[in-house]
Amino acid sequence: MNAEQLSSRQYTLEEYYQLLAKSPVKYEYADGTIRMMAGAKASHNRIVKNCFRAFDGASSDCEFFLSDTAVSISSNKIYFPDLSAVCEETVEAEEGGIERITNPSLIIEVLSQNTAHVDRGEKFQSYWQLPSMQEYVLIDSQSYLVETYFRETSDFWRIGSSYKLEQDVTVRTLGITLPLANLYEGVSLEME
Repeated sequence: MNAEQLSSRQYTLEEYYQLLAKSPVKYEYADGTIRMMAGAKASHNRIVKNCFRAFDGASSDCEFFLSDTAVSISSNKIYFPDLSAVCEETVEAEEGGIERITNPSLIIEVLSQNTAHVDRGEKFQSYWQLPSMQEYVLIDSQSYLVETYFRETSDFWRIGSSYKLEQDVTVRTLGITLPLANLYEGVSLEME
């Protein structure tokens, strides 16, 4: 299923909150545009589950949030990443019926064919504006590929990639290295 976008007019933040309050599905908000979140395939959900299990078990210093908790970038952008972590005191906000964090240290997005361009472009450009943001991890749900973007200084990001099951993935924010195979455990890319 594609992420659906509402009509091309600009929406206010209040209209966005009203839509969310009466909707059973999630919508993201970016500079007045509202986009419905796509439904996830089994491979996507397994990867998210594997990440949560591996990352949460490896770090006692960070609090992890699944995709029901939004990340707010000022009042212009509200996204629902697949997994996020706050590695300092969590700053939360709740308005319009949704819980939001404003200071993630780590964000993980699982890519699909329909969302990869938004995750790599619009969302990353928004996330890196957050001073707290240290690392962005993109995990492809259609091939073995994990890309990591780690902020070394305010304007320099170190890029890493792993694309073979026997390779390791380093998540510097959490101080861990784990086999790529762990993130794809139980995922059959050929069946979807």
